[in-house]
Amino acid sequence: MYSKKVLEHFQNPRNQGEPDEWDEVGKVGNPICGDVMHIYIKVNDDRIEDIGWKTMGCAAAIATSSMITEIAKGKTLDEALKITRKDVADALDGLPPIKMHCSNLAADGLHKAIENFRTGRREGHTKEEILGMFVKMPGVDRKTAELLWNHGILDLDEIRRLSPEEFSQIKGLDEKLIEGMKKYAEENLGKECKI
Repeated sequence: MYSKKVLEHFQNPRNQGEPDEWDEVGKVGNPICGDVMHIYIKVNDDRIEDIGWKTMGCAAAIATSSMITEIAKGKTLDEALKITRKDVADALDGLPPIKMHCSNLAADGLHKAIENFRTGRREGHTKEEILGMFVKMPGVDRKTAELLWNHGILDLDEIRRLSPEEFSQIKGLDEKLIEGMKKYAEENLGKECKI
């Protein structure tokens, strides 16, 4: 059962949408549940001046996206990097255990946006650019690239970080292909933005 605060943030989300001006976006997804989050940040003098989000997911995913923006807005980048999934869940007066991954996604999305901002990495690629990046991996054809896209996987870092359990939820990927994709992602991480 959801807390009153979760329901409030689901029904009346804060900071929803892409801000008029933003410096970077952190895109994260979970192939098990299909949730996809984009967290946008506008930075001024090393502080999060504005923040917004777009999320496709359940009530908990919407609520955690809303709450992370409330927690992070106005904080320095270092302070925002210290926000944990527990902080997000606690601010919402708890989440059902099965929905804790949503708070993890929200924190990961924020952290990824900050990391991208600091490293100059851009995540504003189109679907075609991302599919083009995926088909460069050994053994990955257009159909497999579409499968990854449809499960919310948007870059090589996500492929690198996916656990065997998460990969097992994507039908049509054999173990050898997964190993090859993870190896390619490890070797080429950071280069994918040069599509």
